[in-house]
Amino acid sequence: MKRKPEITTSFNALLILYSAAIGVLKFALSDAGKDVPFTGIVMTSLVDFVRFLVMMFVAAYFAREIWNRLVVDIFSIRVIAYREAITFVVALGLFFS
Repeated sequence: MKRKPEITTSFNALLILYSAAIGVLKFALSDAGKDVPFTGIVMTSLVDFVRFLVMMFVAAYFAREIWNRLVVDIFSIRVIAYREAITFVVALGLFFS
């Protein structure tokens, strides 16, 4: 029997790092980032990364709760795990940025 692929913590870590790299590159190559020295970009990026992680974990918590408490009851579909909610939030952020 073929095993269904799962979303793992390492997949989420790579997705988050990819999203962070895209954000840093967008800022570094933008007009706003041209006048900022490299050390400023690094420090700003670290602060933004911490802020991104906090907001992502909070948004994933709410996404999971809304999905499991509302969407599951309305459409009779499966419950999602927290790691799946993280993937959902990060992927939506990548798609709409």
